[in-house]
Amino acid sequence: MTVPSQMSLRRFPEALHLAVRVGYAASWEALIDTHTRQALQFVTEFAPRIAVLDGLDLYFRVTAVAEGMHEIVRSRTLTALDLKTLPAPMELPALTGWGRLRLDLVLEHQRYRRRHLERTLELAQMAGARAAEAVVATHVENALELAWLLRGVMPVNTTADHYVREFGLPASVAQMVMQRVQAKVAADELTAQVDEPLPPGLEGASASSSSGGFPEPAADGA
Repeated sequence: MTVPSQMSLRRFPEALHLAVRVGYAASWEALIDTHTRQALQFVTEFAPRIAVLDGLDLYFRVTAVAEGMHEIVRSRTLTALDLKTLPAPMELPALTGWGRLRLDLVLEHQRYRRRHLERTLELAQMAGARAAEAVVATHVENALELAWLLRGVMPVNTTADHYVREFGLPASVAQMVMQRVQAKVAADELTAQVDEPLPPGLEGASASSSSGGFPEPAADGA
């Protein structure tokens, strides 16, 4: 994902360059805000199982965050932490004394720690999926905002496609964003299609077209 200042303006009228650049920047900030909220929730929930700094690293492992956002998301998450209310870390059992010399206890201790780690990763992947859903929702809102800005200049589908390309979304995420954008605007687009005025000279054809192209039924006795 490129940074907003490097995203393309070639397809837009020059009069809209500043507005589109502002739109790119607003979309970027919205994604950072979403990641910060999700990362803060993540490290707080995982504080009993894993140290906060390790939890933040784990968030970046299970959630796709653009490389250029890593440092600012990390900084904003850390500064938003309330250390006084942060859950205390859970104490893992440790072998002491002669227990460290018993092979059965050593093996069981190792198995316990391995199960704890595996469960932590499993939970982290679930939380990562939750964060991914929030990020997709943000992408959809960003694409809709850009489409609103470019209304009358570029069709919604074209604008959404441009957005997912400029923000470098993976194919699977891009497909979800495109589908959700289309679902959001379907009703308005269909209404606009009905209300679209006919070109000059075709007004008289409206009656025949309203029948769907089928011929009128013949009169009785014809």
